[in-house]
Order: sequence, then structure tokens, then C-alpha cells
Amino acid sequence: MKLVKIAVASLLLAGSVYATETLSTNMSQMENGLNNIQKGFLYNQMSMIKNGVGEIQKANKLFHDKKATEVYLPKNKHHMTNIAFNAAKRINDASDELLMYIDAKQMSKAQHAYSDIINACGACHSVVRGW
Repeated sequence: MKLVKIAVASLLLAGSVYATETLSTNMSQMENGLNNIQKGFLYNQMSMIKNGVGEIQKANKLFHDKKATEVYLPKNKHHMTNIAFNAAKRINDASDELLMYIDAKQMSKAQHAYSDIINACGACHSVVRGW
């Protein structure tokens, strides 16, 4: 019986470590995407902006499911899964808009969409970090 408890505890710990590493990797990818978008705006490089959006969208797929989103929240924040899930949806919507505005050469609106992405990131971080 004691061996079973140790095995279960080990599996839970391994799952927790995996979730932490996965979340850290995804947040780094999102940060890199945001940086590329910003540099793209600064240097008028549309391809850099589009690549940055692609990085964000790829990393944000981790949060496309409410149950998956809950896994990555701290245990005392699981009741706020809906807020984090909705923030991920806002990131998707704003990044799609950003691409649309880039293609339409409406840079002011594209920059506004970029701000919407940042605001959605902040909404989720305020939940996770208790801001």
C-alpha cells in the first residue's frame, strides 16, 4: 500500500513538473512572439510581425480547452479558469485582427490589435499572479 502511495505521489509530481515546464516554454514563446511583433512595427517589417503572430497563436493553442487551461493555473486559482480561457480567446481574436489589418495596410488598427493582445495577456496574468 505504501508503495502505491509513493507511485501515485511520484506521478502527480511528474505531472506537475511537466505542466510547469510546458507553461514556461509557452510563455517564452508568447514573449518572443510579442517581441517580434513590436520589432516588426519599429522596423516596418511586416514579415516579422506575421511571424510573431504565428508564434503567439501556436503557443496560445495550449489554452484552447477549458480543462487544459485549468491544469496550468495554480490550484487556488482553478475557480478562475473561465477568465484565463477567455483571455486566450481574446488573444486569438486580436491576433487574427492584427493579421487582417496588416494585410489591409491599416497599421494604426494593427497596432491597436497588438495592444488588445497585450491587454488579454495582462488579464490572465492578473488572475494567475493575483494583481
